[in-house]
Amino acid sequence: GLPDVRVIAFNNVPIMAMTRVPNLESEGKANMELGAYAMGIDLGTGLTTGGTYYTSYRKTFPGGLSAVGFQIPRWDEVLHTVSKIQIVTGIGYLGVDLVITNNKVAVLELNARAGLKIQIANKTPQKSRLRKVADLKVIKPEDGVHIAKTLFSEKILLNQNQSQKTIIGTKENIILNTYPPQSLVAKIDLHAQENRIAAKFISQESQLIDITLAGQRLKLPTKIGRVVGADLILSAKHLSNYLIDPNKKFKETTVTLISKIEDEKIKKIDSKLTEIDQQLKLLAYINPQNLAEQEELFFNSTNHEPRFLYREPKLDFARLERELRRLPDQVNHPLWKLWHDKKSQLATKIKLIESVGTQDFSDYSSVLFAAPTDTEYQQARAFVKKHHQDRPDTSSLISSEAAIVSVEKFLAQYGLKNWQVKLVDETVADMQVLKTGIILVKSNTNFTQNRLQALLVHEIGTHVFRNENGRQQMYKIFAQGTADYLTTEEGLAVYNQDLLGLNLGEKNLYPALSVIAIHRGQTHNFRGVFESLVEEFSLTPQTAWKRCIKVKRGLNNNQGLGAFTKDIVYFRGHKHVMSFLEKGGDINDLYVGKIAIKDLKIIKQFSDVKPAKYRI
Repeated sequence: GLPDVRVIAFNNVPIMAMTRVPNLESEGKANMELGAYAMGIDLGTGLTTGGTYYTSYRKTFPGGLSAVGFQIPRWDEVLHTVSKIQIVTGIGYLGVDLVITNNKVAVLELNARAGLKIQIANKTPQKSRLRKVADLKVIKPEDGVHIAKTLFSEKILLNQNQSQKTIIGTKENIILNTYPPQSLVAKIDLHAQENRIAAKFISQESQLIDITLAGQRLKLPTKIGRVVGADLILSAKHLSNYLIDPNKKFKETTVTLISKIEDEKIKKIDSKLTEIDQQLKLLAYINPQNLAEQEELFFNSTNHEPRFLYREPKLDFARLERELRRLPDQVNHPLWKLWHDKKSQLATKIKLIESVGTQDFSDYSSVLFAAPTDTEYQQARAFVKKHHQDRPDTSSLISSEAAIVSVEKFLAQYGLKNWQVKLVDETVADMQVLKTGIILVKSNTNFTQNRLQALLVHEIGTHVFRNENGRQQMYKIFAQGTADYLTTEEGLAVYNQDLLGLNLGEKNLYPALSVIAIHRGQTHNFRGVFESLVEEFSLTPQTAWKRCIKVKRGLNNNQGLGAFTKDIVYFRGHKHVMSFLEKGGDINDLYVGKIAIKDLKIIKQFSDVKPAKYRI
């Protein structure tokens, strides 16, 4: 018969799950009333925790089958599918029945009145779980899955950035990364002093072999030698990144290889995602076209709320969404998660641009750049309260034309001759780096000497350097940016400018002020945010105006509520980078391209990533 998985979801969060297993008694049907077994599932791990036979809870079933510890395949995909279905259907309490095939998760049925025997299989009442998620605002499936795995797991889940040694046995399936790759069996020898391999697999008496063991790629010195009961012997002294468990059972299987076909598939996906991303010039579509006019009206009338006009996107949104949907859901590659997450982020970015000028813009912004938490808001307020009376930046003034000369000298210092610097009139930022190799400088702007030095390490020493290092990698995503790379990038940029130790005056407050303005923008109109910044923090009207522009751009009717949440990345990213370094992280790793800190665990499995060439 066909076993299935039932997941109960409420408020877009999976709250309980079980798998129903047919047997002879149930005549091959996954029907508990006929005697099918059911096993509760830990939402955090996808492992079964116990089960039920008719109405009795038990750890083992008739015949000795254990109900504990079976791993449900494709578990993250199961949870994501359920949360996504509930968001699409809008059914507040939902039971989703699915089956897992060899290559995907398939939906059988949606049930708005799912039975309650799932409580017996999990030995847990639903009511307490329903209450835990009843008041949450869950917009995207990823959030629903994260909440479910955090709240309803019997095991404590490790932080995504926390490293952990992989456990291997004394015999493992490995990939020999030749062309084409070969699937071999390796014997892990605790006493061997060298690695040995059968003569048929290498051409020289002694050479460096390239293998993948338990998802990690290694290059090990190996000699041709006698091997019994395996294809090669690996010395434990070369495997310091692993924990060896002699009791771990071994089952010989053919390790999935990265074939030439899959490599070509990855390159096409990489190119397509880059092509789509390059069309989604978000800031170009949300920068107000009538900024000077609205600024004059705002300051000349105490009742005027800015109404911004935006460039009309010349994008075929339906076509872009179709192109994303057509991309594969799974490719056998150690870096696949980078493209998988990027694909999901681009789908949201399309929706965000499509919603410019509407109130939906604020919601999609919060999906793409999560709004400030209450903790972040309080931390930002404390920072501004502490520093808002710091002495002003009194360093000498430099014109925008002179600033361009300094930028060009900085680029030349590092041999970056392919970058161009241009003066522009209409831009919110004083200096901005484009991935196309252009640095924009706002005309008719005076920079202080300190501010200009900070911008050089912020814009060039971070944004340009990470772009250049990304270009030397074999995949375009490293130069274009992985999902959520911006939080790490802007955090690193703030960190770099802080290292200069320069007095930046009120500019030092901008990351924290952005958090405050975003937080208040969600519950105040434009003028409400403006007045609170001026009154509580004694900001000049011009500084408060600029903060409000950054928070309210993308919206049309600023009498309403909502915020563009992107600028949270500076404050949040700086916290992430500082935490990463305090835990012993290597800052050089952050320069290999436009990546996020969370990507490092994935990248470490791929030995072909080149070290950074440019860095401060």
